[in-house]
Amino acid sequence: MSSIWNDDKFSVHSLTAAINEEPSVPDQIGKSGLFNEDGVETTYIEIERQGNDLQLVEPTQRGGPGETTGDEVRTMETFKIPHYQRDDHISADEIQNVRKFGTDNQPEALRDRVIKKGVRHARDLDNTLEHQRIGAISGIVTTAKGVVLANLYQKFGYAVPAPLDLDHSNSDLKIGRVFKHFLYGIEDDLDRGYGHLHVFTGRNLHEWLWNRPEVRETFLNTSSAGVLREDVPDVFNFGAFKFERYKQGKKAREAGGGTYIGHDEARVVPFGVQDLFLTRFAPADYEETVNTEGLPLYLRQYPDPNGKGRSLEVQTNPISICTNPGVLRKIRLQNYNPNS
Repeated sequence: MSSIWNDDKFSVHSLTAAINEEPSVPDQIGKSGLFNEDGVETTYIEIERQGNDLQLVEPTQRGGPGETTGDEVRTMETFKIPHYQRDDHISADEIQNVRKFGTDNQPEALRDRVIKKGVRHARDLDNTLEHQRIGAISGIVTTAKGVVLANLYQKFGYAVPAPLDLDHSNSDLKIGRVFKHFLYGIEDDLDRGYGHLHVFTGRNLHEWLWNRPEVRETFLNTSSAGVLREDVPDVFNFGAFKFERYKQGKKAREAGGGTYIGHDEARVVPFGVQDLFLTRFAPADYEETVNTEGLPLYLRQYPDPNGKGRSLEVQTNPISICTNPGVLRKIRLQNYNPNS
């Protein structure tokens, strides 16, 4: 039996490659492409900041000296990369009928069983990464139980921006004007070019916005007018903002300890800004992976001391951050009853 398990197909590198080739479940923020992903060779990352201001350069005489400026203040912030691990087990009885006693020609069937178990746990680790990224777009990265892993506002020295409160009971509310000034505030704090502003909305806020006359009227007499026949589309554009309903069920919200996007809330983020949103993966805590570039997932198996089975480990080591949390925004819907 040991000869099968010692086959290279069961090594850390082989199993890790296999599990990373399986389709992941990154969910909406992961699928959106907002976060730049990469591996690092350490269990921490350092983010260097060199000022925030953009300045125009005055023209100077050709052949003469150029403009000079003072040195910018540099700061270095360090983030420890958390470790997430799920353990499992394969008993000898589970593989009793997979391999005939005394033979060593059934490694693929055993390997498939190991990978199948690993993939099941990998889905939970993918969901954990999605939860971490929700924290990053909210400015505070937490565990599912609410333990703070990184308060990005404190880390980078930003005040928490005031939320945009939309009052359902205010019949004079001009959504277009409100969002235009909301846009200006984000642009002032970002002070860089961007692609578009993306709003991940809770279900009540998303429905309320879609049913605002100002929003629906923008689709009249356009090639997109057909969308008005839909009840509430999951994605729609209004002004400079793209609204996307963040889909999450009751179990996901409960598992996240209430730290997902609430029904009456939304999170606003700029897309298309280099190095604004980062995910970095540290290496696993194995001898084989020390000082190697981190991968999204790792899978390892090893024997029980009593020879009655094999233990499995599936792990991931990510950190997800926003390097300028001052541009993050929250929207809140007030005095709204979806059943009224």
